[in-house]
Amino acid sequence: WSDMDISIEKFSRSVAAYLKNARYTGKSQKTLANYEKRLRLYGLFCADNDLREDDFRTVSAWRDSMLDAGMKPSSVSQYLNELKIFFTAVSNPIFGSDLCYPKNPVSPEFFPKVAKRPYDQILTDEQAAKLIPNQKTTAAKAGTWPRNYAICALLLTSKIRNSELLDLTLSDLDFRNGELTVSHGKGDKFRVTEFSPFAQSAVRLYLLSGIRPGNLPDSAPLFGTTAAHAFGAEAAAGGTENFHAGTSQWLSSLVERHVYAATGVRNVRTHDLRHVGSRLALNAGASMELLQAELGHSSMNTTQIYSGRLTMRRGQNAAAAVFSLMNEWAERNQKTADAIERAAGANQKFA
Repeated sequence: WSDMDISIEKFSRSVAAYLKNARYTGKSQKTLANYEKRLRLYGLFCADNDLREDDFRTVSAWRDSMLDAGMKPSSVSQYLNELKIFFTAVSNPIFGSDLCYPKNPVSPEFFPKVAKRPYDQILTDEQAAKLIPNQKTTAAKAGTWPRNYAICALLLTSKIRNSELLDLTLSDLDFRNGELTVSHGKGDKFRVTEFSPFAQSAVRLYLLSGIRPGNLPDSAPLFGTTAAHAFGAEAAAGGTENFHAGTSQWLSSLVERHVYAATGVRNVRTHDLRHVGSRLALNAGASMELLQAELGHSSMNTTQIYSGRLTMRRGQNAAAAVFSLMNEWAERNQKTADAIERAAGANQKFA
């Protein structure tokens, strides 16, 4: 074998050992899949360009290739950070001389600068309030509006992550006690968070809309689609799609379109609504301990760093007005849902 072949083979074995250790120490399947994907991309870059994987110049060249391809600096930083974590782990002699690297080639100087917006610049309180009324602004949006409305209501009030929302089932919702169970949060952690009256009313309208087939078991995904899309959905027999959970890209695109339709603000992601909801809760008087529990942070330090960009100059009065509007629309939505159920009952009776 050439020196390059030996280098690539060592990298492959080191990645396998690293992933095995990560799996046995409790990393979630999604985290493991992300680690494997990004390390594999780095390995392919090294192989395609005949570069050693443990060279500083290789890491720099990989960064440049991602930025030149149009990848966002924040995404490049994430890829580099995971590569840094990998090399930190396999620079430990515990992995053995055949797998261990003498140094970590990922220098902090390689990370591109990422501009971070204060969270009150993502959506102001007035803009966030426009997400609360249940208004189908065009006929084209009417078909999926109840689903998208419910998704945004949950992200804004329950402050769950993209992946956590995709994993929700109907059995995770406790309407009686106003609680929502996250069975597999970040790090595969379990937690219970708020299922507010506003979110309950939006989810109820969604379930009555028929977008989610009524014959599905409670263990089926709460949110999903029957449409084929470009993110790997498998077609059912006959060329049609069964109801299936969407991907993180599907959800992000859905949220971005819905927020723009309701507020006129572009480029708002699923995670942004988690931030905005946290800002509203903090400004309305929620404690840091409660915010930490709802966000699913292991450390209060993380919540404190996070909250440093949450506060808004206008404070409690503006946040209180948003929550008042949520309560108003929770009542309106519940009345609408009651009317739909009554009409459905009458139709069944005289059918």
